[in-house]
Amino acid sequence: MPNHGTGHTSSDGGQQQTAGLAFLGCGYAADFYGATLPNYPQLTLKGAFDIDGERARTFAGEFGGQAYPGLETVLADPEVTIVANLTPVSQHYAVTKAALLAGKHVYSEKPLAPTLEQATELVELAKERGLLLSSAPATVFSQSAQTLFKAVHDGLIGTPRLAHANLDMGALAFMPYTEWRSRRGVPWPYWDEVPNGCVMEHAGYQLSWLITMFGPVVRMAGHTALLLGHEWPELTEIAPDVSFGFLEFANGAVCRISIGWVAPADMTLTVVGDQGSLSVKDVWQASSPVLLQRRIKENGKTNGYLAEPQQLPFATPPARHRYDDTHDLTVGAGIADMAQTILTGGRPFLSADFSLHILDVSLRLAEGRGITETVPLVHTDDTKLTRGKTTALGHRS
Repeated sequence: MPNHGTGHTSSDGGQQQTAGLAFLGCGYAADFYGATLPNYPQLTLKGAFDIDGERARTFAGEFGGQAYPGLETVLADPEVTIVANLTPVSQHYAVTKAALLAGKHVYSEKPLAPTLEQATELVELAKERGLLLSSAPATVFSQSAQTLFKAVHDGLIGTPRLAHANLDMGALAFMPYTEWRSRRGVPWPYWDEVPNGCVMEHAGYQLSWLITMFGPVVRMAGHTALLLGHEWPELTEIAPDVSFGFLEFANGAVCRISIGWVAPADMTLTVVGDQGSLSVKDVWQASSPVLLQRRIKENGKTNGYLAEPQQLPFATPPARHRYDDTHDLTVGAGIADMAQTILTGGRPFLSADFSLHILDVSLRLAEGRGITETVPLVHTDDTKLTRGKTTALGHRS
């Protein structure tokens, strides 16, 4: 039976319901999560497990809870309601399946599973057992994302027609990636991420925002290339390092998306409507400003039609606790939203169906067949995937 949370004594002496959380995998990304957990009183950290016992011990020592001696001890702990699966991608399917079979709700790092078939099996298993299953990224909860969603929903640029989405991280092969360390000193796992590829690692950061604004992708085309493969002689498997896609959404908007590890860094998102445009300079930063340019009437021979950009006030306050070494991504917000759903009902914003659709589109982009294809939609009660108009984030249904 699923665990629906436990109580603990709050600072005022009363009982406050929380969901017990344990991490499976304490590598590089685990520090991002640990640093943001104090923002979410609905979560109680019970501990962590890693096949490298020292990593689990340093994680627990830094952020709290116990270092579990094995996976089975985590899954057998009745106080653990949610497990966060931060294991290598090759382990996502097996670890998540084991957790679901043990009655745990699961929040997985991206992607949900290496293949659509495996991910679909996990989604169906979670539904059969009455469990929640979500997948990163959780940047839809950032100040920037929620401000952008509200501006689009409020009609500040009229009807959205076009988006230009970029997640080009720079020429990764030329960077000192072997020297990158998390705050605890864990090295960046290039041997896992480079074979996994730029699309599977990063597409979700833009796709989750786009699908939230415009509804599901209904038609698309993608193309990929491997341009700097010779720069990784120590790796036997290398995924394409450039991806370009054309996406058509249920509400009629279209998007040109670029993802890669070759071009200079560009993490911008621009949404163009018939009354103006909105832009975010860096979707990798939770507090990146959102700029509005309204359509104006110009006289004479000019190409201009937009007013000077104005920065919109953030729709939500900043998170108090952030990982701000290289970014301030709100990675813990997705787990917190799952916990809130467990405690109060509803459905997490990052629902299993939503996560599955993002994976489906990501896999199609990664395959890059260069042909236009229809994206099938599964039957779902997630309203983000059943309509073609923009909705504001923050109202779970």
